[in-house]
Amino acid sequence: MQCLLIDKNAEQRLRIAGILNSLGVNCESSNAFTVGFGSRSREQPHLILLEASSADLAQNFLEDLQHAHKFSRTPKIICYANAPPVEEMAACILAGATDYLVQPFDKDLLRFKLRQAGLLQY
Repeated sequence: MQCLLIDKNAEQRLRIAGILNSLGVNCESSNAFTVGFGSRSREQPHLILLEASSADLAQNFLEDLQHAHKFSRTPKIICYANAPPVEEMAACILAGATDYLVQPFDKDLLRFKLRQAGLLQY
């Protein structure tokens, strides 16, 4: 499975990429929402894991992704942030996110969410 991880914080990207790798997920990471459509890797992601502390940027990204038609299949999108207001979580879900996680999260919770999204079998 291929994942695109977008987070401004390099430490967080490393931590989360490590969790994803330990779950057998190939992870490409970026610090910018703008990487979303053009300069990604050769392989289409099954999952986009998106840090959404800037709710407006996250919502714009989600809306742009829906209109981009860059993918032959729609990737699952999981947003996350530290203690986000419920309204921001709901707005991201309404804009196209599959799920929303509150940080901090660990390997077990991420594994559960990936199973719930149909991306992991074990």
